Amino acid sequence: MRDSKKVNIIGGGVAGLAAGIYGRLNGFEVTVFEMGKRTGGVCTSWKKAGFKVNGSIHWLIGSAPGIDFYSMWSDLGVLDEIDFYYHDSFIEFKDIDGVEVHFYTDPNKLQQHLLSISPVDSRLIGELIHHIKLLSNANFTMDRAFGLLHAWDWSKVFMDNMPAVVALGKYNNMSVWEFAKKFKSKILRKAFRNFWSPDMSMSFLLLQLSYAANRIGGYPIGGSGKFMDALTKRYLDLGGKLELGQKISKVIVEKNKTVGIQSADSKFHYSDFVVSACDGYSVLFKLLDPGYIDNETLDAYRTLETFPSLVFFSAGLNRTFEDLRSSIIGLNIPFDKKLQVGNFLHERVSFQIYNFDNTISPIGKTLVTAMLDTDFEFWQKLHQKGEKPYREERSHIERELLKTLEKEFPGISKNVDFMDIATPITFENWTGNHNGSYKGWLPTPGSIKTKISSHFENLKGFYMAGHWVATGGGLPPAAYSGREVIRQICASEGINFEHGQ
Repeated sequence: MRDSKKVNIIGGGVAGLAAGIYGRLNGFEVTVFEMGKRTGGVCTSWKKAGFKVNGSIHWLIGSAPGIDFYSMWSDLGVLDEIDFYYHDSFIEFKDIDGVEVHFYTDPNKLQQHLLSISPVDSRLIGELIHHIKLLSNANFTMDRAFGLLHAWDWSKVFMDNMPAVVALGKYNNMSVWEFAKKFKSKILRKAFRNFWSPDMSMSFLLLQLSYAANRIGGYPIGGSGKFMDALTKRYLDLGGKLELGQKISKVIVEKNKTVGIQSADSKFHYSDFVVSACDGYSVLFKLLDPGYIDNETLDAYRTLETFPSLVFFSAGLNRTFEDLRSSIIGLNIPFDKKLQVGNFLHERVSFQIYNFDNTISPIGKTLVTAMLDTDFEFWQKLHQKGEKPYREERSHIERELLKTLEKEFPGISKNVDFMDIATPITFENWTGNHNGSYKGWLPTPGSIKTKISSHFENLKGFYMAGHWVATGGGLPPAAYSGREVIRQICASEGINFEHGQ
């Protein structure tokens, strides 16, 4: 039996724990170092007034068979521990005049609904539905790391899915907003523009709709907290070590090879391999000598657009919403007056009303959350001015969001158990994420063509996982990247990669 080599992982979020689990499955001695008091990173939850606030997960792609992520989540131990809820709508859009657009997950039902709103857009609607169905039937399964794939592997994937590849090629260079502008209907233009970020690649949106159509992405009952508990349990059950409250200050390098890490308390933790599963900016430009970074990665960090910073609103309401149609993203409604959040001006907001998960709210009550894009610099300067102006701005946003909810659900203001706002400062303090962002690279038409390296040729033993090597972010890419670095480490050691099946 070979001697177990040591792997130190920086970051106890989804990517870090996934790497830890696959590391243990392949016989490595693994320690995960997490700066927070609990695992999760951005995929987090917290308790407030008897509620369990879901701070992250909308849905988990791969919660059901039909995609290779399913076997990965099975390896990671979450499928046996969690029940899933499958929505019939992706997002519920309501305009200021009361007109509604329902983004049904069933493509046929979606087509009928969109045609009922705008028959003159039948050709574009037909094109949309055709490509959703086309991608629903595609199979992009790859059972090896991208860096280990040969030309034949790529050719086979392309040949087996040629129609879908052609479709993705067409939409890769088109943003959601560019597609939305093709509609003759004003309401459909507005609805698609507000589906998600209008700057995202249209191919990314089509893939999400195809996943929803196949019903392979469900909401984990219990939210982020239940999900992370299952992931953490799997890691610890396999014998993985977990160090909480350990902020890492340096990656130790000797003769162009990583030999361990140093924590903020000046302790050294030696290992054969180091996996960075935390904020990419911090690791590359603070914990490491930037001289090891290749030019392609430097260019990416200089030029690619990141997800914006975030204001996260949560409220506990002393009422239920039995008759409200649930959806993956939530109810998107307009403000009476545009809301300024930092230097971002918002016309609309999506409220996720958790009438489909009674495990995170006391009996007869409902959790409501909302996310609003903002900029880090505004909140940083405001926070530096002192606690009073910082709190006043948070309270102002809370009042405006409650006012918007009140208009949609009259009387709701009298049924508030709590309201809270987390700002980019909160996200930075708790996760270390660059500028308080909740993900890494925004999947724009430009960024989805860029391959972000997970390791550097002139630095042995160092690997990266998480949102900073996976454009678009989200739970599957985070976990997938953690799995792939262990697969690459196995390849470098001449070890056959093992998974949990």
